[in-house]
Amino acid sequence: MTFLEDLLNDLPKLVDRMRRHDVRHVSLKNGAGALALTLPPAPTSNPEQTPPISYPAKAKDTPVPSPEMGVFRSNGLDETHPVRSGEIVGFVEAGPLRLPVTATADGTLGPALVGDGGVVGYHDVLFRIHPDG
Repeated sequence: MTFLEDLLNDLPKLVDRMRRHDVRHVSLKNGAGALALTLPPAPTSNPEQTPPISYPAKAKDTPVPSPEMGVFRSNGLDETHPVRSGEIVGFVEAGPLRLPVTATADGTLGPALVGDGGVVGYHDVLFRIHPDG
């Protein structure tokens, strides 16, 4: 295996350790490659203080973010596919996990912004949804 493949296989463990020890950024490199990870701030421990995330039902080009760092896998939907909010439009593989990427609004799915098998970061925009009408 290559350096990058080894890191991708161990990515969930690395992210877990970073979160556990409140490490926000790490850079790893060797002669074959390099990888830099930056995690968002940890959510507050009191869920009542954290405002819920809401996406507008009808907005111009609503982004569809990646749920986690990993490898993007296409769901085979074409870029003119009508979608409903919550519909699975792809997946992100993080080690043994296969996390669904869901539509954040109703509309028409735009083209994938990352190729199948591409490495993605936490909340990278994978698609944009165009409003109907």
